[in-house]
Amino acid sequence: MDSLLASLKQRNAPEQSGRYYAALLQADWSALLNSSTFAQVLEHETLQADASSEELLHLAIGSLLAFVQYNFLGPREKHTEGQQQQQFELQAQLDSDGEELNVNVERADCLLVCKKIFEHLVKLATESKEAPSEQYCLRLWYQRYLLIHQRCMDDLTHSLYERFNTNVAALEAAVSDADKATKVETFLEILFGFVQFTRITKSEQWLQKLEAVSSVTLSVEGVLGVRTKFQQNPLPQLTLRLQGVSELGLPSAVETHGHLKLPAILKLEDEVRLEKVKFMSEQENEDVQLPALVQNMVLGKVYFMYVSQPKEQLTLEEIQPYITSLVYQQHGPWATRVATLFLNATTEATHKRTVDRSLRQIEELVQQCDTPSGETAAIPIADRLSMAFSSWPIASWQMKEKLADVMVSLGMVKGALDIYQQVQSWENVIDCYTVLEMRHLAATVINQLIERNGPSVRLYCMLGDATDDVDCYRRAWELSSEKSAKAQRHWGNYYFARKDYAAAIEHLRRSIEINCLQERILLRLGYSALQLERWEEAAYAYRLYTSLESHGFEPWNNLAKAYIMLGEKARAHKVLQEALKCNFSNWKVWENYLLVCVDTRNVGDALNAYERLLELKERHYDKEVLELVVRAIVLGEKDADGVSCGRLKQKAIKLLGHACAQQPNNGYLYELAAELEDADLLKRCQKLQNAYRGYTQSNSQWSKAPESALTVVNLSVELCERSLKAFVDGRQETDRLVPLRSQLSSARLSGQACLRSASKEAWPECAEPLAALERLVEQMTTQLKEAMAQ
Repeated sequence: MDSLLASLKQRNAPEQSGRYYAALLQADWSALLNSSTFAQVLEHETLQADASSEELLHLAIGSLLAFVQYNFLGPREKHTEGQQQQQFELQAQLDSDGEELNVNVERADCLLVCKKIFEHLVKLATESKEAPSEQYCLRLWYQRYLLIHQRCMDDLTHSLYERFNTNVAALEAAVSDADKATKVETFLEILFGFVQFTRITKSEQWLQKLEAVSSVTLSVEGVLGVRTKFQQNPLPQLTLRLQGVSELGLPSAVETHGHLKLPAILKLEDEVRLEKVKFMSEQENEDVQLPALVQNMVLGKVYFMYVSQPKEQLTLEEIQPYITSLVYQQHGPWATRVATLFLNATTEATHKRTVDRSLRQIEELVQQCDTPSGETAAIPIADRLSMAFSSWPIASWQMKEKLADVMVSLGMVKGALDIYQQVQSWENVIDCYTVLEMRHLAATVINQLIERNGPSVRLYCMLGDATDDVDCYRRAWELSSEKSAKAQRHWGNYYFARKDYAAAIEHLRRSIEINCLQERILLRLGYSALQLERWEEAAYAYRLYTSLESHGFEPWNNLAKAYIMLGEKARAHKVLQEALKCNFSNWKVWENYLLVCVDTRNVGDALNAYERLLELKERHYDKEVLELVVRAIVLGEKDADGVSCGRLKQKAIKLLGHACAQQPNNGYLYELAAELEDADLLKRCQKLQNAYRGYTQSNSQWSKAPESALTVVNLSVELCERSLKAFVDGRQETDRLVPLRSQLSSARLSGQACLRSASKEAWPECAEPLAALERLVEQMTTQLKEAMAQ
């Protein structure tokens, strides 16, 4: 508890503020929550309290800690029905962007007091000229309030995120002169905040900042070991590696938390799988004991990986060494251990050999958090709160809901149904009744709640989901005074599921306008707009989505498609570059990028894209694109930047060489390559020779059709003309005479063969070029005879 309040500096405060500070140190919330100042703040809409800023700050911190105890860490406090009714009335004041506070929240008055006081103090600090370092305590606790507030919301809200993001900049400036340990813990809390808001790019940036300021690097490494009791041959198993821990100079976990009895991981009790991986090296089997702050850093890395990567078995295998290192720590923060065991149980619930332990583990965690404070088994609140904000506190209803999820996976549907009803998770209640083929009972239960507790937006939305009655969503919308993002979201999802995209767009768009921090809804809005070819709407949805989260190539690709259809190809070109950053190996994105590059005259990028496609797709070939690129280079046309494309000649020659190597019988590729060889006539002739060979070898019946016959005859005419000119112009160059003569001889033989084959068909289209070819063959024969005579 002392470490949690280390940021507080007790100044020359009035006597009342001093008493509040003492109450904080003793975790005695009654002195704070029963004070006249608490009642005054709660009573008025705007802050009206005859108290100093110091007193208000201590009151806000105490209210936040009490709220965290009642809703996250326990021990729980039971309230009367009258108190509960008062809480429902206060919860409405904590709604944000049309999203409601979770119905299970207890002591909403504590959170509301935090909200009023912190907003007042932050406004004063912003207006004052106080140095950033003097604002550190306020900014840190304001951030903690914002994250706890968001954890109690049913969905992410943009307003809370914007305030959090703004506060991060101020907090980073305020902590710049602090000691290393303080910086590390502050950066860690910021990391957890961005992970909580699922801002992957920002989270990655702060993870890098955290590793830089702490000089601690976390990685996994493969070491030989076994994971089953009967495994004979050891295989590489992942284990955690930490570097730079000793340089931090932190006290050991024994020194900081040695007095605390932590909840232990339960025995697996499986006849096949070992409790944990057994490595061949005994040294690797030792559990390295980490300082408390480093344990939280490991936990932060785990949650970042868990949120930022798809929930596939490979991802779970990668994060397991981090979790294992934490669950076998002998000492450390209680909140960190609970978060670790909960995450471990969540991952183990996906495997048939560990799902039983997952169920038992979550049951024990629920029991520990629900143990009343008077019982001897209860962990003191001061110990529960230690370093809680730099871990991952889990709401009581989320823990119980996960317990019910695991029960459903084991077929214990009726038991899970009771828990879902207890925490009022009506979506899951509906699913359970559907599995039990009693879906009509879900509507009955919800209607009974509406009659008993009165109507609410959430209940009407759930009733609509249970009965497929659109009128329920309309009533929820009207009940919220047309301010509920949830009502419009459920309404839009109803139409989306039935592929009525026009109606879905209307409601999804309105939900986004109220609260834009709904990534899934943005994707559905964009998809619906694409289906109806409403390109402006699609561009809006995907543009907003990518501004929130830049990971994932599909939204970028869809945004580019919308821009293309709107005729904004320059914007599509830039957007597809972002898509390629997310997925460099998707040939479809590269193909789209190639076409856009050609349309926007980004010829250099088009060459890069075509080269990448040759690597990704075997025998990729796009005749039209290559024609446009080669013509632009040969004619020296201007590209998108106003620079001549002629500078790209060597790059294009290299590209066509790569393409010709993949498709040696594609005559047209060699023909295009020959066009670029305007400086060396011999090389041009050699490539025309290869083009002739490609045309004739890939189609032995080329002379049987007038189109292919005309193509080959015209190519033969050009080949013979170029070869004859090269020989005549280069006869004086003795070092090139032999290759020139050889090329002339090859061209003559090709011309004669072409004459024989094409003349048999006597196509009218070929008459004139055949006559020219015959003359050229005679001239080449004369030149070769003269050369031999010399």
